[in-house]
Amino acid sequence: MSEQGGAKVGLHFVFLAAIVAALALVSLPGHAAVFDDHDAARLAQINEAIQSFEDEVGATLHHLPRDDAEQIESYSYVKLNLEAAHERLNNVFMLLAVSLYMEALPDQLLILNVMHEQLLPRSKNYLNEKKAAIASMAVAHPSNEIFAGYSARAAVLLGNQAVSLLDELDGKIAALKQ
Repeated sequence: MSEQGGAKVGLHFVFLAAIVAALALVSLPGHAAVFDDHDAARLAQINEAIQSFEDEVGATLHHLPRDDAEQIESYSYVKLNLEAAHERLNNVFMLLAVSLYMEALPDQLLILNVMHEQLLPRSKNYLNEKKAAIASMAVAHPSNEIFAGYSARAAVLLGNQAVSLLDELDGKIAALKQ
């Protein structure tokens, strides 16, 4: 091999080694994560509270008289809205958890972008819709204290806790983008 050819191979090797080193640095798990285990735990706690609420409504539904179609429909409506909210938060939880364990920064940024641009804003709107739907049962049954309690509980759980947490998560992503 000529001296010039050996220099080219050496230069290519140095260039290739620099690329490999840069890629290794980008994909090291030591890069700063946007979310942490505390965020995931808080979201899991909200999901557990919604599940408990769902179970309570389901138990009440199970004990209603079979001939009271209006009550069965109303309780089913509340339960279905809770299930839908729970499912949406599970989707957020999955992406949050995946972002925690992504080793490659470009992959993590892709997930965060999807969360920031699409999932979190739509999820906040969706949870507010579910909260309003549950509140509508209290309006439709003004003498039923149980529906009034469900409405208040949904306002705290879906609005104050879940939507507030989603706002916080979205704010963390927005701060990263600045």
